[in-house]
Amino acid sequence: MIKKRLSSFLLLSFVVAISFAQQAYYTSVDGIKGGEALKTALYNLVKNHKQISYGSGTNSTWGAFYTTDAVVENGNRRVLDMYSSEVRYFGSKGSAVSGMNIEHSVAKSWWGGTKNNAYCDLHHLNPSDQNANSRKSNYPLGELTSVSWDNGVTFVGKAIIDGKSQNAYEPCDEYKGDFARVFMYMFTCYQDLTWEYTWMNYEKSTYPTLKPWAVQLLLKWHKQDPVSEKEVNRNNAVYAVQGNRNPYVDYPQLADYVWGDSVNYVFHLTGEVEDGTGGNTGGGNDDTTIEVPEGYYLKLFEDFEQETINFTSANTVGDFPWLFEYQCAEVTSYDDDEVAHDAESWLISEPMDFSKDNNAKLTFDYVIRFCADDKVEEYNRLFISRNYTGSIEEATWEAIDFGAVQNNSDWTKTTTDEIAIPSSYMGDKSVVLAFKYTGTTAQAGTFEVDNIKLIAAEGENDGDTTGGGAGDGDGDGDNTGGEGNGGSFTSGNFTLVTDAAQLTLGDSIVIGYENYAMGASAGNYRYRTDMMVSGGSITYLADDAQIVIIEAGVIDGTFALNVGNGYLAAASSSSNHVITAETLDANGSWAITIDGDALATIKAQGDKARNTLQYNVGSPRFSCYKSGQKAVNIYAKSPVSTGIVEIAGADEKVSVYSIAGVCLKRAVEPATATQGLARGVYIVGNRKIFVR
Repeated sequence: MIKKRLSSFLLLSFVVAISFAQQAYYTSVDGIKGGEALKTALYNLVKNHKQISYGSGTNSTWGAFYTTDAVVENGNRRVLDMYSSEVRYFGSKGSAVSGMNIEHSVAKSWWGGTKNNAYCDLHHLNPSDQNANSRKSNYPLGELTSVSWDNGVTFVGKAIIDGKSQNAYEPCDEYKGDFARVFMYMFTCYQDLTWEYTWMNYEKSTYPTLKPWAVQLLLKWHKQDPVSEKEVNRNNAVYAVQGNRNPYVDYPQLADYVWGDSVNYVFHLTGEVEDGTGGNTGGGNDDTTIEVPEGYYLKLFEDFEQETINFTSANTVGDFPWLFEYQCAEVTSYDDDEVAHDAESWLISEPMDFSKDNNAKLTFDYVIRFCADDKVEEYNRLFISRNYTGSIEEATWEAIDFGAVQNNSDWTKTTTDEIAIPSSYMGDKSVVLAFKYTGTTAQAGTFEVDNIKLIAAEGENDGDTTGGGAGDGDGDGDNTGGEGNGGSFTSGNFTLVTDAAQLTLGDSIVIGYENYAMGASAGNYRYRTDMMVSGGSITYLADDAQIVIIEAGVIDGTFALNVGNGYLAAASSSSNHVITAETLDANGSWAITIDGDALATIKAQGDKARNTLQYNVGSPRFSCYKSGQKAVNIYAKSPVSTGIVEIAGADEKVSVYSIAGVCLKRAVEPATATQGLARGVYIVGNRKIFVR
C-alpha cells in the first residue's frame, strides 16, 4: 500500500561489485557454516570500529554525513534524506542542517539509550527531517494495515507486530531494502547488547536475535529492494570514516545464510555452494547419535539443550511464554503468587521444507499436570500450518491428535507413539508445527515438551488434497528431466510482459507471483521457488525455477507452454490439476490475456476451459483453479545487455569480466585468459569460469 518515490540515481537495479581489498576484509568469515556460527563470525568481524563523536563538528556525525549522505548538484551538496522528500543542502562541513535531526534507524531506546558504539554507529545514523523523525517515534518497522500520517516517504500507522496490532512505521519502497540491511547489520554488530524493547528482537539473544516475524519482514524487503549504488557508495564512505562495513550490502546473500534458507550451507566468498549438514563449522543439534530408521532422514530434533533452539514462543492471550530453563520447553499461567490467569501460548517451530518428501513422522516427550481431566486434550494441543508467516491469527491451523494424557503423580515424561504428519503437507515448502497451551483463571495447568524428533522420507508425493484442492492423490509422476533453468539465468534478461501482443513464439518466459516463480512439477501442481524483481526485471531466479518456451497451441490463437520434457496441460475440468503432458493437445493449449496491471490470465482450452493457471497463497503452489486464487505475471526474455561486450574483429580471442560485469582483460587468447586471476568466478568468452 506504500507509494514509491523514485530518485534519478536509483532507477536501475545495481549489481554489487566487490574489490579484492573488500574481499580480503571478509577472509575470516569464508568457509563458516550459516546460522549462528556465521552470524557470530560476522559479529566478531564488524564489532570493533572507531567510535565517531555524536553531533556537530568536522570529526563528528554531521561531519561524516557531509560525505556519507550527500549528492553534489551544481556545486552544492544536497542532503540525502531517507525520511522525507524535503530538499535541503549542507553548509560547511560539520554544521547541522536546519530542520533536520540525527536519526537512529534502530531506536536508541531499544537498548536503553546508553551512549555506546551503537548510539554513534554511522551505519544506522541518517540525517532526517525533524517532523518525520518525530512522527515515527521509536516504532518498529512494519507493513501498515492503516496509515495515520505520511509525507510520501515515511508512513506511520498500525501494523500486525508479532500477532498484534501495534504502532509502526513503513518506509517507501525505494528504501525498504536499505533499512532491512541496516537492521540486519545492527542486530549482528550488537548481538551482545541487552535489548530492552522486544518488538523485533529478543531481549538477550546472540542468535537469532531477531524474532521470526522480523526475520521474515527484513528478508522480504531485502529481496524486493536489492542493493543500490547509493548503498554501496554509503557503505564505502562509512568504512572510510568508521573502519567497518555492512556485510549485507557487500554480500547480500549473507542474509539467507544467517537467517534464511541457506543456514545449513557453508558460506564462501566465491559463491561456491557447500552443504554444511555434516557439522563441520556450524552450531545446532548433533544428530549423530539419534536413531533414524532405514529410508528416513532426521529433519528436526530439538532437546532444548543447545544454545540455538528451533522453536519460538508467541502469545495470543496473556503474557505467559514458553520457557526453556529446564532443558525442555515449559509453560504455565499459574504465577508465583499462586494466581491462575487466562492465557494462550504457542510454541512454534522454524519453517520446514517438505517439497521433496513423501511422508514424515513425529515423536516427542511431554508432561501435562494440574489440568482438569476433561480439559487435557482441549488445553494442550499440537497443530500444523502451511501458511504461518508470523501472525497466528491469520494462519490456517490443523490439529494433530497425539493422545494427550495427564500425569497426576510426578514429572515423568510420556513419549508419544509415532505421529504421521498429514500427507497433504508433503510437497509444501514452508510447514510449521506448533504446541498450543491454554490457561484460564479457573484452570492453569502446566505443559512441558521435550525431545521433539521429526523424520522424513524423500520421494514423489501425491499432491495436496486440501486447502484449494491442488491434487487428488493420482500424481502423474512426471518429475523427470527438463526442469528448472540449470543456473543459466542472467539478471535483467527477463522483463515484465504488460501486453499479450509482446509474446512471440519461441520466447522464453517465467511465470511468477510477487517474489515466487513457478518451479518443478509435483505431480498435479507446480512447486513455487524464489525470485527477486526490481524495476520490472527479474534480478534473481532460483536454479529450480521453470523456464518455459512458448510454442503455438493446437487451437488457433493459443499458446503451448513447453517445459522441456512435455507441455503444461490442465488435467481435469472439475479438479485443480496442472500436469506435464508428453504430447500436445487442446488441453495443453492456453489463451493468454494481460490486463492493464500486467496481471496475466492463462486459461486452459479444450474440455478443461474453466481452469486458469493461478497462484495459491494458502497452499503455496502454482496450479489450475476455477477462481479464488491469485493472478500471475509473465516475464519474457528480452535483449537486455548483460554488460559483456564482444570485441569486433576478435572472434578467436576472448574478453574476461568479473562476475559484476567489470572488464578485466580484452581480446586475449583463451589459453591464457585466466592467468594471474585470483580465486573466484569470472565470465570468460560469455562462459562462467571458476578459478581455484
